[in-house]
Amino acid sequence: MRWRSLRVKLVLVYTLLILFAVELIGAYFVRALTSSLIHNQAAAAKNQAQLMATLVAPQIQSDAKSVGTSITTVLQSVPQFLNGTVYVLNQDGYVMYTTAGGALIGQKRIDSVATEALLHHSNAQSVRYDPVSKSHLLAIAVPIELHGSYLGILEYVLSIQSTYETIHQATSIFYTGSMGVLVLTVILGMVVARALTRPVLEVTRQAQIMAKGDFSKRLTVSGNDEFGELVASINHLADELDEALASNRLEQERLRAVITSMGEGVIVLDSSCQVLMMNRAARQMLRTAANEEDEALALLELDGMAKADVSSGVRQVRVVGNAIFHIILTSIQRRGQIDGFVAVVRDVTEQEQLEQARRDFVSNVSHELRTPLTTVKSYIEVLRDLDDDEHATRQEFLGVIAEETDRMVRLTRDLLQLSGLDRGGSKAFALQALRVQPLLAGVAQRFALQASRQQLRYRVHGPTEASLAVYGDSDMVNRVLDNLISNALKYTAPGGEIDVHVKAADEVVTFAVSDNGIGIPAEDLPHVFERFYRVEKGRSRRRGGTGLGLALAREMVERMGGEIRIVSQPNQGTTAYVSLRRAEEETL
Repeated sequence: MRWRSLRVKLVLVYTLLILFAVELIGAYFVRALTSSLIHNQAAAAKNQAQLMATLVAPQIQSDAKSVGTSITTVLQSVPQFLNGTVYVLNQDGYVMYTTAGGALIGQKRIDSVATEALLHHSNAQSVRYDPVSKSHLLAIAVPIELHGSYLGILEYVLSIQSTYETIHQATSIFYTGSMGVLVLTVILGMVVARALTRPVLEVTRQAQIMAKGDFSKRLTVSGNDEFGELVASINHLADELDEALASNRLEQERLRAVITSMGEGVIVLDSSCQVLMMNRAARQMLRTAANEEDEALALLELDGMAKADVSSGVRQVRVVGNAIFHIILTSIQRRGQIDGFVAVVRDVTEQEQLEQARRDFVSNVSHELRTPLTTVKSYIEVLRDLDDDEHATRQEFLGVIAEETDRMVRLTRDLLQLSGLDRGGSKAFALQALRVQPLLAGVAQRFALQASRQQLRYRVHGPTEASLAVYGDSDMVNRVLDNLISNALKYTAPGGEIDVHVKAADEVVTFAVSDNGIGIPAEDLPHVFERFYRVEKGRSRRRGGTGLGLALAREMVERMGGEIRIVSQPNQGTTAYVSLRRAEEETL
């Protein structure tokens, strides 16, 4: 049982009230009993003292030597004479007679009761404790008068210790009984308190259960009193809260599902810009942009954005590492105060890259077309001014115009093919099983003469299995291999070597075109498949390149479900690998 519980408090209050009542009644009882007993005993003693004073008065006027004997003789007729001590004092307060011993006769009596009676010629009394006899004494003083003459006083002193002992016994009996009643009262109070607090404890337990989110239990309503109404109210509250929380949980689940499935990142902050919640998209964005989420959050500088007026939303663009984020920050307000913030983060890196690629593409196309057009225009203008007899010069200029025209045709063709691949292909095609040996025989024949003219050692190594085949489109595979071999021919110096190999595995077949030409710097390797990218723009353009060959090759290989990669070392050579799915013999 907890000391601060309602049951203990009720028992304590109930016990204290009973104890206070018992103490109050006991004090009144003891006071009344003491007053009554002493009053009665004092009245009896006063009557005795007055009787003795009446009997003693005639004896005072007798001879001084015989006063004591006369008074003793008279007082012996009083039955209570031997119960106390009698002092007979004259008008000046000197002892004329006493039963306390002859040594006091003739001595002045110094006593408060005697002094008061002598001063006022009236009755006086008092109760005092005598430490010598260790008892309570009652002193009664009455005047002695004879025929209207005042002769002195008679003081009667008797012990009333028995009266106090009687009072003490009565008090002990009263308090002993009171203790028994108090014990019974405490027991009864505990029973009553338990009965009264049981509904309160049940309501408390129900409230604790409800505080933990369990609203399924209900209390039993017993009685129509205030506790019954309280229990009914608690049950009704549980029903309402259960329904409200169920609705709230449903809304939260819907909101959580929406936020989780959003492509945009959602970050919820408190008023001090500490993160309370992030959805999956936000975490993925931040982990991609930086090694640690905290580092990325710091780079987003949301706390700096929060310092602005965000009531209508703040839009900013942040660059974090290689990522570009578009952020919309809006405040959450409660009662006119900012309670937090919601940041919607969109990763616009790809959009920005696509936009930049579009701008670069337009710029590159314009540049690639402007150069040959300018050349053609210049030569045409010169041709106008040539004389008819300058036939050789005319033929030379026409040759240049033809070359530049072919270059524009190739560029236009490559652009159209790229555009078709971007749209999903200008015409439908189906992958089919293609034998590797005929493919390699074709590329060996097509480039043998050109390699011989450039004084290059050109070798094509056929497969060891005549039935080796790949899944692909015949035209695409040939164009990819032609592009790779053509690049090797362009960038390999006379006396160099170009080798074409094929390697078969369980599921893929890899074509490798290697040369020992000028190679590609390491910083340029990640960009070689980008459109219009050239390692050395001037030299590539002079050799007839459009900057779209490798981009086309990658698009074609990926459309066939394959993979293309390039490995190169500057001044040591380059190897291009094309991997395609291997076809089973049964499909041939």
